[in-house]
This record gives sequence, structure tokens and C-alpha cells, in this order.
Amino acid sequence: MLVLIIERILAYQRSVAIVREIPGERYPFSSMSIPGAMLPSSCWNPGRLVRWNKRRTLYDKNPNAEIVSELGYIGGYPVLISKSPEVAKQLLGFKTDFDKEEMIMNTLAPFGPNVFATNFHDWPRHRRVVQPGFTTSLYHAVWTETVNTYYDCMTTEKWEKEKSFIMPDVPAITSKLALFLIAKCGFGIHLAWNEQVGHKVNGMSLPDCFNTTSTAVVLLAMLPQWLFGLPLTSLRRLNTARQSLEVILQDLIYKRRTEGVENIDENANKDIFSLLLKANDDEKGSRAYLTDRELVSNVFLLLLAGYETTSRSLAATLALLACHPEEQEKAYQQIKSVVGSVRDPPYEDYERLPLVQGCFLEGLRMFPSAPGMIRIAVRDTILSVPTYDGKTRTVPIKAGQFIWSDWIGIGYNERVYSSAYTFLPARWLDPETEPLINFSYGPRVCLGKKFAITEAVGVLTLLLRDYRIELALKQGQTSKQWREKWEREGQESKIGFGPKRFPLKFTRRAAI
Repeated sequence: MLVLIIERILAYQRSVAIVREIPGERYPFSSMSIPGAMLPSSCWNPGRLVRWNKRRTLYDKNPNAEIVSELGYIGGYPVLISKSPEVAKQLLGFKTDFDKEEMIMNTLAPFGPNVFATNFHDWPRHRRVVQPGFTTSLYHAVWTETVNTYYDCMTTEKWEKEKSFIMPDVPAITSKLALFLIAKCGFGIHLAWNEQVGHKVNGMSLPDCFNTTSTAVVLLAMLPQWLFGLPLTSLRRLNTARQSLEVILQDLIYKRRTEGVENIDENANKDIFSLLLKANDDEKGSRAYLTDRELVSNVFLLLLAGYETTSRSLAATLALLACHPEEQEKAYQQIKSVVGSVRDPPYEDYERLPLVQGCFLEGLRMFPSAPGMIRIAVRDTILSVPTYDGKTRTVPIKAGQFIWSDWIGIGYNERVYSSAYTFLPARWLDPETEPLINFSYGPRVCLGKKFAITEAVGVLTLLLRDYRIELALKQGQTSKQWREKWEREGQESKIGFGPKRFPLKFTRRAAI
């Protein structure tokens, strides 16, 4: 026992030496360990919500620069954490001494390598095949399908003719919208709101499989395969969902190839998946050609990214608009002047609604669906970190050091965004505003960025045109009390960060 204690003391001293005594948080296990990441966030464990829970206080640990450390007394890799967009750009830029770490990549690769889960040297072959699917015609289709799905949702849920109604679970609706739109525009699967997506395998439909695997993708990556054979219902269901999802996606590849992706013409409506297959077939015989399993992995990633980004941040944006009726009114007036009260907006109106786009970007800044990005130094290097007196400090970094770019911290960094804790959509009308880091930066910027923003602007435009959005307050509750409780207790972090179930009230504007 004494030997173990001495070994831990020495290991901790090595960790302190690695972060070069940069002050910060100290826990039994750092967040770069299974206990530190999987156990709930608390005063003694970081958990997945630590950056959110400590967004106001974390960087007080270091009064000199926008960087802190996190160490585990018992276990876990030491990690540096920064709320600086300048540091983020050093980590994510074109010429960088940092790359993704295999353990982290595997969390989004339950089916193998994909455009996200690859190192810098192998990433271009995946992007070369996936990127052709994101075209101007796709964004037209996203907008059109958003309008169609909106009406389908309102009619099926029987909200269309109501003067007012309570939407009991806003994230569930935005999640379903996001999944339907990625299914339609991503994979050409046309649906009705009350229908299941595609056929079932082992009694599970595509939404069943995807919802199960997406919420537990970290477990799929970390747990050894033999554990899924244990008589535990939850693990067996998770394994069944993974296997069934792979079968469904493989069948989709086979069906589309049977139909002949080479017959896609330039004027046809093309979904991402068809163009992905065509681009891959064009690479046959070259190093860029992807195996069917790599295609499945990229399809899963596209589903996951399209589902997580829009659904969570759109739900948060709706809540913020309900908390700020004055900002909601400004957005409504822009919609009214551009779209009117009756006609359906065409895609050409998208660029004429910058304040509506600003509402979504502001929601994404304040509630980032991806709370951050981690990188590992591949060689000894230095980071230039902003200090609080307007200068920079150089921080030596050893090869193998983990650095977490804290996107929650960046979003609430008062140096970067003035009045950072206030919902101000108009800040995004200023070209001098620091661009959001939430879609990453540099060569690996998110391919689906415009897909997500187009979808969100479409949904917000239609909802705000037709309804006033209000908080569903309890008796005697104020909007300030609701907001404080929602921020404190109403958030979760699984594969992405965002709000849990919450209700909102919608009142038809014609009835106001």
C-alpha cells in the first residue's frame, strides 16, 4: 500500500511538472479518465458538465492568462484548458503542432474511421469523398424540406388550428425535425411526421437505432466487446442497436448502388449520400477510395452531426427567445418585413434574414452543442496565450500534452464577446464580431455548417412568423427564476451539450 501511495505522489508531481505549475482544478480523477468523465459533475469530480457549471469561475484560478490546468490526484491525464479563440486557432489551424488523439477519435467511430475520427495525415481522403455532397442545391433542398416538415409537424401534432398550445418537450421536437431533415436531404428518405424512418432490423427502426447509439456512443467506443455479451438488458439493447444500424446503413449503400449512382445528373435533386457514393466510386483504384465500412462510419457521423448541432442549439435558442420577448419582437419584425404574414419564404429569403440567423448563432454561442475540442501535441512546441493585461504569454508544451479548447469558455469570454451573459442576436450583424468557433476552424471546419444554419433559420422564421413564444411558467414563477433554474438544472452533456426536456407556450399571432 505504501508503495502505491508513493507511486501516486510521484505521478502527481510529474503531472504538475507537465503543466508547469499553471494553476487550475484538482480532482481525484481528471476529466481525461473514465471515472472523471463518466461520473456526475460535482465538487470532487469534473464529469461532463464541469465547463458549464464553472463557466463563471473556472478561469479565476489563473489571474494572469486565459489558460488553466486540470489534474487528477489518483488518475487521469493532465490537461490544459483555454477560453481563448487565439489558442483554439493555434490548435486547429492549417499548420499546427497538434492533432487528434486516438482514444478521443474512437468515441465518434463505433463503425471505424470517418472524416472526424482520423488523424491529420489520413483525414484528406475522407473529406475528398464526403465534401462533394455539400452543394448549393443541397441548401435549397434543406430550406424547402424545412418548410414542408414544419407544416407536417404542426398538422400531425394537431397544433395547426390551435390559438395557443404547450409544446411539452421542445428538445424532442427539434431533435425529430433535425433527424427528419438529415434523413430527407442527407439520404433521400422521404417521410411523414407520424411514420417510422425506413424498415426495421431486429425490431428497431433507424430512429430507434440512432437514438440508442448516439446517446451511448462513448460507451460503444470504450467498453470491450465481451461486456456486451453479459446478461444486462441495457448493454444488449445497445449492442443490438449498433448491429442493426450497421445493417440498415449497409442496406442503404447496396440499394443506392443497385439503383446506379452513376446515373445522377447535374440538374436532379441530389442528396448528400448519393453524391458521397458517386464521389467514392470516382476514386475507385486510388488511395482516396473508402471501404463500405468507412462509408457506413461517415454516414453515421453525418447523422450524428446533423442531429446534435441543430436539435440542441435550436431548442436552446427557442428558450432564449421566450426569455427575451424584446429580442423575439425584433426578429419577428424582420421576418414580417421580408416574408410577410402569409406567404412561405423561398430560399432566396435566407440571406435577407440576418437577425434571425443571429438568434441561432447567439443561441449556439451561449449553449454550444459541442462544448469544446481536445488536441494532443505531436511535438514539443509553444502556445501563445492572451493575458488579462492585453499582452500574450508563451507556454511551453511538451509532446503528448493534452489541450482542451473550451468553447463554452470562449462563448462567455467577456474580452471576446462584450456582455457575454446577455442574449444579443444583433451582435452578429457586426462584421467585427469574432466568428463562432463552434463549427471548428481551419482545414477541418465542419462540412455541415451551412446545412445546420439553413435549417435553423428556416424553422425559426416559420415559428416566429406564426407564433409568439413564451415560457410555460409555474404559478408564481418569474422568467428570471425559470432561467436560473433551467441553466442550473436543465442541461445535460452526452455526446453533445444542450437542454434536457422543457416546455414552451406558443400563441398564434393572429390571436394576439
